[in-house]
Amino acid sequence: MNVTRQLKGMALDWVDRVVPVRPVARAADQQSTLDRESRRMHLYFSRQCASSIQVRRHCERLGLRVVEKDVLRVDAYRNELVIGGGAPRVPCLRVDGDTGSQWLYSPQAILDYLDQRF
Repeated sequence: MNVTRQLKGMALDWVDRVVPVRPVARAADQQSTLDRESRRMHLYFSRQCASSIQVRRHCERLGLRVVEKDVLRVDAYRNELVIGGGAPRVPCLRVDGDTGSQWLYSPQAILDYLDQRF
């Protein structure tokens, strides 16, 4: 990984920790339904990846409570990502459904999916 990318990731991680995100205001019953649906999504991310931070903040902006799994901190999450999705790339969104799991790797595909669904 090059130095510029690492510095950008560190700067965005700092901004992510300091600047809060305002979620969309919803009625309590809508938010509880959304919480149940979003708990079936797992976001594999890294705090040093700019795309991961962008996807996490987008989820917060939409008011989603996805299960967040930092692959650099916990090796078991990285193993889940490699075994289930087939590649150790972040960000990755795993959506558990009735027919199985869907793995989305591209940040733009993840954002498009979230905007379309929620």
